[in-house]
Formats: sequence, C-alpha cells, structure tokens
Amino acid sequence: MARFQTLNFLNKSRKWDSLIRSLCLKLKDPEKALLLLRDCLTNLGILPSSFTFHSLIHSFASQGKMDKAIEVLELMIHDKVKYPFGNFVSSSVISGFCKISKPQLALGFFQNAVNSQALRPNIATYTALVGALIQLGRVSEVSDWVSWIENEGLEFDVVFYSSWICGYFREGVFVEALRKHKEMIERGIVPDTVSYTILIDGFSREGYVEKAIGFLERMKKDGLEPNLVTYTAIALGFCKKGKLDEAYALFKMVENLGIEVDEFMYVTLIDGFCSSGDIDCVFGLLEDMEKKRISPSIVTFNSIINGLCKAGRMPEADDLSKGIAGDAVTFSTLLHGYIDEENVIGILETKRRFEEAGVCMDLVMCNTHIKALLMVGALEDAYAFYKGMLAQDLVADSVTYCTLINGYCKAGRIDEALEIFDEFRDTSISSVSCYKCMIYGLCKNSMVDMAIEVFIELSEKGLELVSGLYTSLIKASFKEHGADGVLKFIHRIENLEPEVFDIVSNSAICFLCKRGFPLDACEVFMRMRNKGSVVISRSYYSILKGLISDNQKGLGWPSLNTFVKEYGIDEPWVSKALVSYMCMKDVDKALFFLANTQNASAVAFPVSVLKLLTKKGRILDAYKLVISAEGNLPVMELVDYSIMVHALCKEGYLDKALDLCALAKKKGIALNIYAYNSVIYGLCHQGCLVQAFRLFDSLEKIDLVPSEITYAILIDTLCKEGYLLDAKQLFEKMVTKGFNPNVRVYNSLIDGYCKLGNMEEALNLLIHLKARCINPDEFTVSALINGYCQKGDVEGALGFFFEYKKSDILPDFLGFMYLVRGLCAKGRLEEARGILREMLQTRSVLELINKVNIETETELVESIISLCEQRSIQEAVTVLNKVGSILFPLGRRRRAQSIAEKEEKIHEGEAICAVSSKYSSLNCQTDLDGRMSSVKKVEKVVDDNYNFEKGCRLPDFESYYSLIASLCSRGEVLEANRMTKLMLFDMGTGG
Repeated sequence: MARFQTLNFLNKSRKWDSLIRSLCLKLKDPEKALLLLRDCLTNLGILPSSFTFHSLIHSFASQGKMDKAIEVLELMIHDKVKYPFGNFVSSSVISGFCKISKPQLALGFFQNAVNSQALRPNIATYTALVGALIQLGRVSEVSDWVSWIENEGLEFDVVFYSSWICGYFREGVFVEALRKHKEMIERGIVPDTVSYTILIDGFSREGYVEKAIGFLERMKKDGLEPNLVTYTAIALGFCKKGKLDEAYALFKMVENLGIEVDEFMYVTLIDGFCSSGDIDCVFGLLEDMEKKRISPSIVTFNSIINGLCKAGRMPEADDLSKGIAGDAVTFSTLLHGYIDEENVIGILETKRRFEEAGVCMDLVMCNTHIKALLMVGALEDAYAFYKGMLAQDLVADSVTYCTLINGYCKAGRIDEALEIFDEFRDTSISSVSCYKCMIYGLCKNSMVDMAIEVFIELSEKGLELVSGLYTSLIKASFKEHGADGVLKFIHRIENLEPEVFDIVSNSAICFLCKRGFPLDACEVFMRMRNKGSVVISRSYYSILKGLISDNQKGLGWPSLNTFVKEYGIDEPWVSKALVSYMCMKDVDKALFFLANTQNASAVAFPVSVLKLLTKKGRILDAYKLVISAEGNLPVMELVDYSIMVHALCKEGYLDKALDLCALAKKKGIALNIYAYNSVIYGLCHQGCLVQAFRLFDSLEKIDLVPSEITYAILIDTLCKEGYLLDAKQLFEKMVTKGFNPNVRVYNSLIDGYCKLGNMEEALNLLIHLKARCINPDEFTVSALINGYCQKGDVEGALGFFFEYKKSDILPDFLGFMYLVRGLCAKGRLEEARGILREMLQTRSVLELINKVNIETETELVESIISLCEQRSIQEAVTVLNKVGSILFPLGRRRRAQSIAEKEEKIHEGEAICAVSSKYSSLNCQTDLDGRMSSVKKVEKVVDDNYNFEKGCRLPDFESYYSLIASLCSRGEVLEANRMTKLMLFDMGTGG
C-alpha cells in the first residue's frame, strides 16, 4: 500500500512537472508556470523536480525577467526544497543579467556562488562569465581566468573561444582577436560556423570587408556552409565601405542560393542606402519586403527614420514616425535630428509625443532628452530630469554627465557645471570625456588656472591622456597670458608623471615655435633637459626652425649640436634640421652637405626654407637650392613654384623663372594662371611684349582662362609703351569676356591718354568708370591733373583737384607735384604754396617723404614747410623733385629695336620671326645680348602650349594695319610710312 501511494505521488509530481515545463518551453509563458509552481508548493504539497525549477529559471532569464528568475532561484534553495543549483542555473542567471545590460550583477552572482561553495563552475558557466566581463569592458581579465580554468583541468571549447574573440572585436583589438583564433586552432579546437561568422562580422563592422571575405573562403574550404547571418555580416561590410552595388549583388546571390532572407538583412541594406543618402532605394527595399510578406518591425522603421534624419528630411521622418508605435529609439532618433537642425519647435513637439505615448525610456533616450532640453535652453528642466533618473531605475553614465557639463558650460553657467562635475567625481565612473568637457568649458570661459587643476587631477588618476586636451590648455594659456602663460602651465605640471610632463612639454615647444616664440620654447627645452626628460626630434627641429626664422641662428647652434649628438646624423629630423640651418647660413655649404651625405636621396630640405629665403629677398639662393638639389627636393606644391616664379619675375630674373617653370612641368605640375601672370609680367617688364602676347594667346590652348590680372598687366604695359589703340582693343576684349575691369585698369588707360594729350578720351573713360560704380582713386586724379597740366590748362587741373577734394580724394605725391609745377610755370606761386601746404598735410604723401627722410637722415618735411613759410616755392619744389627722383627712379626701359633697324636687318638678309597675333603689331624684339635666352625659353613654352609647327610666321595685313593706324593716331607719320614699306616688303616675301 505504501509503495502504491509513493508511485501515485510520483505520477502526480511528473504530471505537474510536465505541465510547468510545457508552459515554459512550448508556450513560452513562464508567468503561468510560476503560478502553478507556487500552487504546487503551498497548496498541493507537491515538490516538482529540480529540472522544472531549472527550466523556469532559464525561461525567465532568456526573456530578461531577472526578478522572476531570482524569485524561482530563491524558492529552489529554500529550506523546504533545498535543491542545489548547478552550472545550468548559474550560466542562465549570468547570461540573463548580461541580457538586461547589468553585467556587474552577473559578476557578483558568480562570485557569491563560488565563494559559498554552492557552485563548481564548468566551461559553460565560465563562458557566460566571459560575456559579463566583455560587457564591462574588461576583456583583458579573461586571460587570468583562462589560467584558473586550466588549473581546474577543464577543456576549452569553440563556444568559449568564440565569446572571447567577440570581446576583442568589441574593444577594437583585431590583432588579439586573430591571435586567439590561431590559439584556438593550435589547441585542436575546430572552428564552427558561429566562430567563423564572429570573425567575419568583426572585420565587416570595421569596414575590413576584404579580410572578412578571406575568412568566408576559408570557411567554405573547411567544409562549413555559411548561413544567412554570415552573408548578412558580409553585406554589412560592403555597406560600411560604401560598396552598395556589391552588397545588393550579394543579397541577390543569397536569394538565388535558396536561402530565405529575413528582416535583418533588409535592415542592413536599408542602413547602407540611408548612409549614402539614396532614400529612393530605401523605400524600394521596403516595398520588396512587403511583397515577400516580411512584416517590417520597429527596427526597420527606426532605420529608415534615422536615414531620413541624417539626410535632413525631418518632415518625412516625422510623418513616418506618426504611422507607427514608436519606441525609445524612434523618439531618440527624431530628437537627435531636431537637435542637429537646432529646431526648437520640432524638439518640443517630439517631447510632447513621447510623453503622451508613455514610452519607457532607456538610458540612451534619457541622455538624448537631456541634450534636447539643454539645446532649447531649459537647463533647469534638464537638471531636474537628471535628478529623476533614479526613480526610473536608471543610473547616469559618463554620457549623461558629459552632456550636462557641456550644456551648462556653453550657457556660461560655469559654477553649476562645476557642481555637476563634482557629482560625477563622487561616482565610480571613470571617464576621460567628462574631464575633457570640463576642461574645455573652463578654457572657453577664461578660467585656465582651474582648467589646469582639473587636468592635473585627471593625470594623477592615471586616466588616458588625450592629445587634444593638453593642446587646448596650451592654446588657452597662450591666449590668456601669451608665451608666459604656456611657461607657467609647464611649471605647474612639473611634478606629474615623467611621461605626461614629457608629452605636454614637447607639444608646448612645437606650439611656441609655430607661434613665433622660439626663445620661450628654448626655456621649456632647458627645463626638460634639467629634469632628464626625453626631447623628441620634432621638438629639436621646431626650435631650430624657429630660431632660424627669427634670425637667431647663433642660438640655434648649441641646440643643433645636442640634437646631432643625441640622435645621430642618420635620424631624418637631424638631417632635415642640419640642411635647414645650412640653407639659411650658406646655400653652397648646404648643397655640398647634400651631395656628400650617404643616402642623400632620403634627405630633403623643407619647403619652408624656400619660403623664408624668398621672404628675406634671397630668391636667387632659393632658386639655386631648387635647381642644384633637384634630387633632394621636398614635395613642392603648385603654390610653392608660383611664389618663387613670381619673386624671380619681380626681381627681373625672367630666365631663371622660366627654368623653374620647366622644372615644375617636368615634375608633372601644371602651372596655373597666377604663375603665367608672373611670367607675363616679367616679359612686359623686360620689354618683350611680343613674347608676352604669344604666351597670352597660347593660354586657351592649355585650357587656362586669363584672369583680370592678366589683362591688367598687358593693358598697363601697352599704355606705358604708348600703344593706346591696342590697349583699348584689349580692354574691350576683357569686357566682352565678362570681366569687370577695376580702377587700376581704368587708371592705366586714363594715364596713357593723358600723357598723349587726349583728354577727351581720358574723361570719357572717367565717365565710364563712374557708370560702373567704381570710385576713382588718388592715381586717377593724379593722371588727369597731369593731362591738364601738360596741355597748359592749369585752371582745368585746379578745378579737377578741388572737385575731388570735396569727395576726400586727393592726388598722390606725383599728382601734387604735377599741379605745383604747372602753377609755378604759370607764375602762380601763391597758389602753388597753398597746394604745397595741402600736400604736406596728406598722410600718404608724408609717409613717402618720411621713407626718404629715414634713408637720408634729414628732416625733409620740416625743411620743406620752412621753405613754404619763407615763400621760397622754387627751392621747395627743387627739394621735392629730388625726393621724387629717389622714390620714383626712371627705369632704363629699352624699347624694341626701331623699325629702321628692322628694315636694315631685312636688307642684310637676316631672318625675321614675327608672331601672327591680334597684337603682333607691337613687333617688340629683345636685346640680343641680354635677353635672347629668355626669349628662346618663352618661345619653347609657347610652342609647347600651341603645339604649332616650328618656324617663322609673317604678320598679316590686319596686324600691320593695326600698328599703322596706331602710329597715325599719335602723329608719327614717318614711322607709319616706314611700317607701310615694311608691310609691302613682307607681303611680297609672303607671295
């Protein structure tokens, strides 16, 4: 009978076990199962098996309902039951805590279970522990547990290693992940589909899709078939790299393989197309999902909303969100979008919507909400919300504190930011970002001293030193107190760890040198030397470069000696510093050093040396370096060549400028219009107008559009040479091409017509200038005064002077002199005296006279004023004429050979090489002795541009007609006759 009762009890117990387990495992309803369990224990007197308890704990843990899982665990170990819990329960509980992002509780549970000797972990429990450590960012501690596991005599499996490798990928340590994969294989553990998929996913997420494909091929070679998750990881890699065509092709290949794609693969593609801004394709994929009866979940819609927000299409994102039951991610995404747009109305409307929806906030949404409140200026609301987070069972993290500190600092409420920072310091959170936000905020609010204190605290805590942080402190110290502020900062951190002091000090040296304070950088250098700190080669180089730039070459020599002794001459920075020093001291010695240095091709002087030499007026030394040290040239950009070409042309070294142009072309650098403008200016300056215009005409052949400066140079030169008809034609062409001539172009033409006495044309140009809303300047006024005076119309000159004086436009030095001389010539000395007084009160004139005053060491202004007071006007004019001759020396401009000389050459049988051009009427030939090499080089440049046949071209009738008309307009009949004879001769030759 007793046996029958026992069997009956067991049968009842088994039925209840079966029912409870069925609710857990089949119906996925552990809540009802727990009700039955409680009923069995309290009312029915039935004790279900330990396996039933295990199933219920596992079911709750899988659903993330850890409070219920712990309740079942407590029932299981209660005195009435006293079932032991083993590794299955432990691993389920640990995994459950990780699932709800509470790894700290998982770790605490494990430690308590082991310490109470209730648990002897197996490899499955240790694997769950690895997952908790990874979530805590403590993957490095896994190695310590590995030693413990080995001592326990447990065998590792592929799941343990896969979890470990996944942790390294999460930390971004790819090399270590690969090392563990190799270690796993060496232990004889065979990788499975999951382990390969983890590798593929890890590399794909970081954009190394090629590496991921390599593991995919190895996986297939090992006889493993990739699954949908594997292919989705590859698709993610393609999307990360922006290779959307490849991602879509992979998607189609998966379909062709007969693998049924799921929502997650669609979401991966949708994310990729959203990132590229191709929203049309996104909606196309959404339609495709609906056709395949794949119901888009909130994950898909959130991805699309995120894409629309990033694309700035907030109205569409908002409309889409209103058609779904949004979650915390939905509203967080919308808030981020409106924050980026600084759309206050959108932020407030989204806030209203999620409050009405009663969305359960997670930490990410809380942080976004705080950021949104700060953005709209609701700082008190943001702080109140932060204080209320604990009531929602949410703990502020580093992002929360960073957001609050940054928001209060931006609002200038630095005291409240410091209070929040103090609250952060009272927590166990270790975050460089919070210190960074506080330091940046203090620096922006000119509280550098306190920022330095926060930096010192950060360093003493042993947290990672961020380069931007100490750089900001150096900049803020400099801004507030100059170089002394930087030195004070360095002094205050002298007692920090040597590594920190060295890094900051080296950065300070480079900063001070870059800002032009090499002597203060030397002081930092001396402090470092006294402390035995490591001075990096870049710091040495910066000091030397700074001292050289500051004309302190003598002070640089000791540093250079130390540099060479410490690093050796083979160190690239040492060689660079030596070359820089020698280039500034003696270019020939620098070239000798380069020529005799082993591995000379690895040593190159810096481009800054060329810029410095050019700036100091040593353009020939810069040129010598570039041409002679071609093998040691640094990487020179177009702008570097352009600066040197301009300087050479300006100094009259056209030949060398053209050499440099040829070198640039050899190096594969196409010169721009600015470089060609310099060459054209050089040609014009040397009187080579034909070559200048040939070069100008060739620009279109190399797809270069002449600039306003190009036209201005040529028009100015034509006017100075007296070719007003050609200048006017070029001016009209300039306007036709859509350029707007500036006042300087008008001044060139006005000055040219005034010097020819054609005041009517000059005044017409003045009217044209005003019609274009361009204001005349002092040179315009001076040119017209000169024109009136040359015609003897002093009244006209005076009227013009007083008219523009009302508009505060006075002539320049020469303009005043034209008027004074004109008045003196007419015997109107008293009026000349008045103009002189006006002249000596004009700032621009005084600045010019003072230049001469410095050069001659005489008080010219006072002496001229004295002469005016004594009515010695002629003597005052004589002194000013002398000043003018010093300020504006007449250049010995040699015009082209005369037509008579050309005719003589024709009769002597010499070859003529004239240029067929609209402006070839200028027929300006160069001085054969001084400029022939330059001309040949220009001809080569032009021929390269034109790609014309070699040989001479004769001027046509229109070209001759243009020149003859120009000569006749100036009254040069004799020259016009000679040109007509020359034309007839050329036409005959041509025939």
